[in-house]
Amino acid sequence: MSDPRKFRDFLIKNDYVDVAIFLIISLDNLRNRGKLLKKDLDDIRKKMEEISKKISENPKDAVPENLEISQMFKDLHYSVLEAIQRINILIELLIVFLHFVRRNLRELPKAIGRIDISPKQIQQELDFLVKQDVQEIWRIFKYPNVSDFDCLNLEEQQVLKEILKKSAYLILQKLKEIYQFRQNFLTIYNKYKHTLSEITGIFGVDEHKLIIQSHIYIRHKVSRNQQKSKYYTFIVPISFDTLNYLDKIARYVWTLLNMLITNNLHFLVNEEKSFIPQYLFIENDDDRGKFNEICKKASTMYVVPHVRSKVIVPVPDPNTQEKINKALKVHHIYRMNKDVLDKESILHEGIEISKE
Repeated sequence: MSDPRKFRDFLIKNDYVDVAIFLIISLDNLRNRGKLLKKDLDDIRKKMEEISKKISENPKDAVPENLEISQMFKDLHYSVLEAIQRINILIELLIVFLHFVRRNLRELPKAIGRIDISPKQIQQELDFLVKQDVQEIWRIFKYPNVSDFDCLNLEEQQVLKEILKKSAYLILQKLKEIYQFRQNFLTIYNKYKHTLSEITGIFGVDEHKLIIQSHIYIRHKVSRNQQKSKYYTFIVPISFDTLNYLDKIARYVWTLLNMLITNNLHFLVNEEKSFIPQYLFIENDDDRGKFNEICKKASTMYVVPHVRSKVIVPVPDPNTQEKINKALKVHHIYRMNKDVLDKESILHEGIEISKE
């Protein structure tokens, strides 16, 4: 930002103080959640390679009675279930962010309670989004009005508009793939969270083709009433194809959430004025080259910040400290009757913004 004091005043005047801090913290949180998910997916690949190596070396030992190999498959299966769970959690986070960015960005930091958005609303939001055109994506992801960049000639503005349009279309396509994943795997996610209905460790080996076949089975029941119930079984194949699919969806979700948070943060830093997004989906080198040249030419008209925040929790009075320490020692948790990101407290203490 060109003037930190001016930006601070903008945040205060427009009721964006807690929004900016929340977005900065969210970016940092997202990076760490992404690392955990990548670790899960890498762990699955490693386990699959270890099993393949062990069976290829001793194919006759690959029988259901071999408890060692069966346990290896069980470990692999639970790693897959954990990855499916973590991807679904990220999807829910993405939908919640999309929901509040679309409706009212100022409400986003407050949306941490059970009544803010229900599971039904999460599904309705995703149902809504996948039916939209690129104009709604353009608005949510804060894509600019290219005519605001008067340093660009008309041809350059049109090129930028086409690149943005292609990127918005790809966002929509990826949202549709995420939607399909959620439709297919939501029951798996919920059953894994709330029941012990999974059957794991089952495998088979074709000795002639040296093909390993293994699946996770998830039992599911649909009840019309207490007398009428129908049972189903979901089958999840364990293969490198499945792993690659999970990895693809995970990357889509993480990338879209990163783009959404970053763009809305840059929207605030640029005081709600047009900027060129830092991250776009650009599929060919020609468009990438044109985009880079356009960004260089227009870079003086907007800010691409390096942002970080520092949250300081004030030291409580001695009596409260004693109460907290006692609770932490006995129960290992304490509920503080105060929001650590309370906007009034932040404004009372004052906020400092610098270029560093």
